[in-house]
Amino acid sequence: MRLVRLQLIAAILVYAPAASAQVQLAITADVASRPGGPVVAAIMPGARLVVGGARGSSTEVTFEGWVDASRLGARRDSFPASVSGRLTLRVRSAGSPNAPIIAVLRAGAGVHTLGRQATWMRVRRKAWIASSALQRTSAVGGAAESAAQPPPAPAKAAVQPPAAARPESTAVAGVTHTVVASAGARVRDLPVGSVVGGLTPGTAVEVLGRQFGWVRVRADGWVAEKELVAGEGAAPASITAADLRADPSGLKGKVVQWEVEIMSLQTADPLRVEMRRDEPYLLARGPGDENVVLYLAVPPGLMAEARALAPLSRVTVTAKVRSGRSEPAGTPILDIITIVRR
Repeated sequence: MRLVRLQLIAAILVYAPAASAQVQLAITADVASRPGGPVVAAIMPGARLVVGGARGSSTEVTFEGWVDASRLGARRDSFPASVSGRLTLRVRSAGSPNAPIIAVLRAGAGVHTLGRQATWMRVRRKAWIASSALQRTSAVGGAAESAAQPPPAPAKAAVQPPAAARPESTAVAGVTHTVVASAGARVRDLPVGSVVGGLTPGTAVEVLGRQFGWVRVRADGWVAEKELVAGEGAAPASITAADLRADPSGLKGKVVQWEVEIMSLQTADPLRVEMRRDEPYLLARGPGDENVVLYLAVPPGLMAEARALAPLSRVTVTAKVRSGRSEPAGTPILDIITIVRR
């Protein structure tokens, strides 16, 4: 089996002073539709905001950016467009998939549209943010700028792991210091962002920086190459079977990793028009607690594992979406890549 060395980094975007009258956010912060109202988006560190009036402990701000135009739907309240479907929508600083993310809009959030460029739409949104978040930032000036800098690292002796737990080699150029996870820790892509992995107790990680109670870390490890999926092919971790049925064309070919409940091993009959005649598949329910019937097509190399699964057993499958809403019953069909028993 070919193995690939994987470097896991929990990233935190750092504050850089802006040279305009706008403020530049230095922490991840939620924004609401009104003071004390429902959250409509999360603003990322580094996003530039135009500040409006204040009301109580909240301040009105405006942000602009570019989104995938295909993800925008019908009017909502006073907004000419809104985020369609059940997934969040990333707002980028430019009309490019490689541009920095400045905000993440919640499903259903309304936006004003400012113009289209190819498949990208420029949008604007006013919302309310906790004034305390803005007090950490400023476009100019020393005191506010210094407040956004990471606090100084504690003395080296305070972070050294016990001798028995130290990794064999820590002499890596540019590394601040090494610590050992004392308990299972979730790794996020941003402070209070999405969980992208976990650390088991005793895992050695390199500390790269600190900011407002969060630590940016790096860990090395090895995974089987067959378990890696190209970034453009991986579906969001929060994807559900309902999402597949709601957007079958947009999610076709995406790879998901789901925990499902196995009901039985079947072979396709002529009614399953999007499956080959007599193609083996696992009849399953899921993902998670979602009560949706799934057809999980089994490749020849996994037939032995599929036959060994008892009814009502729960497994984790990595699978590629063949059809999000197949004919005639609308059942999602996925092609299994791996099966892992609980």
